[in-house]
Amino acid sequence: MPTVPELVIEYVKAKGINHFFGLPSSGVLLHLLEAGRQRDVEFVSTANESSGVIAAAYYGYFKGCAGLAIAIQGPGAGNMVSGAVNVQFERKPVVCVCECPATDDFGAWGQQADHPSLFKSTTKACLRITKENAAQALHDAFCLAIRPRLGPVLLELPRNLGNCEAGMDLTKTQKPVPQAPNPEALSTICDLVGSFKKPVIIAGDDVRTEGCIPTLLSLAESLKAAVLVTMDGRGVFPETNRRFGCVYIGTAPPYALYRSFLAEADGVLVVGTDGRMKEARWDFDIPVCELVTQPEFPALSGTPRLRLHGQLSTSLERLSHLKNQFGFPISRIAELRDMAQPRFARPQGARLAVNDIIAITREQLPEDGLIFAETGVFQSMLEHLWPVTVPNTFFASTVGRTMGLTIPALLGAKLACPDHPMVGFGTDGSTLMRLGELETFARTGTVAPLVIMNDGALGTIQAQQKFQRFPNYGLQLELVDFAHIAQGLGLKGVIVDRPETFATALKQAMTADTATVIDARVDPGPYRDSFMATTGMVQ
Repeated sequence: MPTVPELVIEYVKAKGINHFFGLPSSGVLLHLLEAGRQRDVEFVSTANESSGVIAAAYYGYFKGCAGLAIAIQGPGAGNMVSGAVNVQFERKPVVCVCECPATDDFGAWGQQADHPSLFKSTTKACLRITKENAAQALHDAFCLAIRPRLGPVLLELPRNLGNCEAGMDLTKTQKPVPQAPNPEALSTICDLVGSFKKPVIIAGDDVRTEGCIPTLLSLAESLKAAVLVTMDGRGVFPETNRRFGCVYIGTAPPYALYRSFLAEADGVLVVGTDGRMKEARWDFDIPVCELVTQPEFPALSGTPRLRLHGQLSTSLERLSHLKNQFGFPISRIAELRDMAQPRFARPQGARLAVNDIIAITREQLPEDGLIFAETGVFQSMLEHLWPVTVPNTFFASTVGRTMGLTIPALLGAKLACPDHPMVGFGTDGSTLMRLGELETFARTGTVAPLVIMNDGALGTIQAQQKFQRFPNYGLQLELVDFAHIAQGLGLKGVIVDRPETFATALKQAMTADTATVIDARVDPGPYRDSFMATTGMVQ
């Protein structure tokens, strides 16, 4: 019979997980490391437990499973919570194994904390392993993490179970499968959607996971609709298609491009979206029909006129037989995009602009290459200037607008898919939060380009500070030499301040045998001043 730590490792290895992440203790987690060593499941120590959770979540996502992260009790658990918050917003699967006091030794002593209370609002469940329930607790934790919606699960591991035999009793549970939609309700949906003369479709990532991308394309043509995609749904509708409008962000700013499309629509069909993929409340008074796979999923539009749960394929196939003799004209879709284009234009006179970095990277990265990004002044530009045609390739921060996401996410993804080309976009402020993980890149031999937009400030908030006419205060940073830091850790590092030097550096980084940090010195003034226009605060 395996011990509890051995069972944990054997379980994840059977799922295809060959790496786990975090920081151990001298107790049961040390036994977990040894079990991993003996079974070729490599432990990757990270500079912070938060980074370990993010790296594990993205690693697991690309392995088609939940990742595994570990942390010591108390303060380590507190750091782990911040990682769980990040991946909860980004909808990535991870099991957070946190050491806890021995089963018979709870009391007022050092490092003890109420982990379930710490994790309650950020995880899908808080479970605890005992020697009797080990197999069941493991199974339940990993199943919960990968059930829609994906997310983190806390699994407490008492420190005295290092040498205990694991209980193997197990009752397996199955992932819920969408049922056929109610035929009468589907007919009612068809009647209402068929009455729309100028429809907009908003599509989310469930379209991809349910295998409905071709049907969505057919539906868009039959309805002659303008199509928007949610932040997590990039690529479910090709963004070079003439019927593609923009990314739906759901922000409050009055001039956000998606608002132009919804202001002209006389009806909206929401398909397979995550109800949390918006930054503000839905505030459009137009008829909305919403299709979701599971009844418990919240609606994107708040209170849709009609809502139907069940298999998306059945509903979309039926709707695709509708024919709209009017439609949202392709010429008008192009016109609305063109009207917004000046807000995303390259600033005149800039030596190096984010626009250059995006265009050059999009040209050099293969169409199916992966891009990872976090929040920053550049985020809205990336959502508008980076056309996605292959689904599941764009991994910028979604509704979390997370700082410090790129480096650990890129680390986990590249360890999971070492041969797949990918690039990380970060900022100076966010990189300073994860600087220790550059050592993790060096130690693990993980190879990928990391592009840092370096403007010497917390530029996003500084832009808002200026917009609100507050004095420049508290947000300036030292102009950090990230290239030199990378070199000191054994990585490649280069400073660039012109498009041509960036293009050369990125090309070399794409074929290098060591991770490359590209310290991109963007022009600070034009960079920060672009924020209000690209987010739609001003025209």
